[in-house]
Amino acid sequence: MNDNSRELSAFDIGCVVVGGIIGVGIFFTPQRVAVAVDTPGQVLLAWGLGGALAVLGAIVFAELSLAVPGHGGTFRYLQQAFGPRLAFYYGWANWLVIQAGAAGIVALLLVNHLRFALWPEAEWSETTRVLAAAAVVLGFTAINVVGLRTGKRVQNALTVLKVLALAWLVTLAWFEPRSGAAIAPPAPSGRSLPAMLAAAMLPVLFATGGWQQGSFVAGAARHRRSVALGILGGVAVVVVTYMTVNSAYLDLLGFEGARASSEIGAAAAEAALGADGGRVLAAMVVVSAAGILNTICLAPPYVLYALAQERCFPAAFGRLHSRFGTPVLGVLGQGLWAVLLLLLAHWAIARLASSSTQDTLGFVTDGVVYVDWLFFMLCGVALLTLRSRGATRAPFGGVVALAFTLGAATVTIGAIWVQPVASLVGTLLVLAGTFFRPRRASR
Repeated sequence: MNDNSRELSAFDIGCVVVGGIIGVGIFFTPQRVAVAVDTPGQVLLAWGLGGALAVLGAIVFAELSLAVPGHGGTFRYLQQAFGPRLAFYYGWANWLVIQAGAAGIVALLLVNHLRFALWPEAEWSETTRVLAAAAVVLGFTAINVVGLRTGKRVQNALTVLKVLALAWLVTLAWFEPRSGAAIAPPAPSGRSLPAMLAAAMLPVLFATGGWQQGSFVAGAARHRRSVALGILGGVAVVVVTYMTVNSAYLDLLGFEGARASSEIGAAAAEAALGADGGRVLAAMVVVSAAGILNTICLAPPYVLYALAQERCFPAAFGRLHSRFGTPVLGVLGQGLWAVLLLLLAHWAIARLASSSTQDTLGFVTDGVVYVDWLFFMLCGVALLTLRSRGATRAPFGGVVALAFTLGAATVTIGAIWVQPVASLVGTLLVLAGTFFRPRRASR
C-alpha cells in the first residue's frame, strides 16, 4: 500500500463535500427559485426544505459509509444492498451524464466569468469559449492525475476561498441594505403551494446536491469515521451558507429584483459595490467554479475504480498508479469524456438555430436533478435494507433513512410532474446502460 492510499482527513473530505456542493448554482439558481414562488418567505421555505433534505442525506450517507467502507460511494452501497446490476446503472449514469455534463457546464461558466473579470471589453466567440473550457477541464484532470495530495491541497484552498467570498457577500448585505428590499411582493399567482414548491425544489436541489462526493473517495480516508464526519460537517457548512446567501440576495435586491436578475449574484454584488461589483462577483464565480470542477475531477473517478474492481468496467480502471496512488485511467476517462461531450454538445447546438442557452441550461439542470434524486432514493432504501440485515445500527438511523427515502421519492415525482421531458430523457440515458453488458453486472 503506497503513501497516498490513506491521505484524506475529515477536514479534507469535508472540503470535498463543500467543494462538490457550493459551485456555480448558488449564483444563478436563486433567481429560478424566486420565479417559481410568490413570496420571499416561500423562497426561504424552499431553500430550508432543500437544506433539510441535504442534512438527512448527509446522515444517510454517513451511516452508509460506516457500514460499507471503500471507494465508490453510491455504487458500493447499491451493490451491497441490491447486487451489481443496479449498482452498474448508477456508475454508468454518473460517468456518462451527471459528472461529465456538470464538468462541461461548470468549465464554460468559469471561462465566461474569467473573461469578464480580467478582460471585460473582450469578445470571445462561442468556439473560443468552448475550447478554453475544454482546456480548463484537461488542466484539472492533470492536477488530479498526479495524486490525492496535490488534488486535495488545491481543493482545500479553493473551498476556503469560495466560502470566504460568499461570507463577504453576506456581510455586505448586513451593513449595506438596499432600498430594493422594501419593494412589495407581487400579487399571488393563484398557484397552489405544492405546485410552486415542486418547481422551486428542482433548482434548489441542483445547488444543494453533492454530499455524495465525499463518499466516492472513502477508501482514501485515514479513518472510517473521517468520511462520516466530513460529510456531516461539510453539509452543515453548506446549509448555513446557502440560507444566509439567499437572505443576502433578498436584502440587496428585494423579491422583485431577485426574480428579474438572471445573474443574481452579479446583480447583488453590483447593488452593494456599484459598477465594479459585477467584476468582483465574476472573480468569486471563477474561484467557486474552479472548486467544483476540481471536485468533479478528483472524486467521481473513484466510482469507475469501484466499477472496475467489481468487473463491471475494464479492469485497467481498477488499478491505482504505483507512484501517484490515483486511479489514473479513471481520472483520464472522466476528464477526456467530459471534454468530448462538451465538444459534441457544442457541435450539435451550433446546428440548432432555435436553441437557447438558458433553456438548455435549465433542461440539463432539471434532468440531472431527477437522475441524482432517483438514485438518492435508492440509497435510502439501501440503508433500510442493510439495517434489516444487521449491517449497521446507528440510533434513529431507520427513521432518518425512511424520511430521506420519502423525501427523495417526492422530489422525483415532482420532477416528473413539472419537467416530464427532462425526466424522460434522464431515464432513457440511464437505461442506455442496458446495451453495455459486463459479465459480472448481468448476473
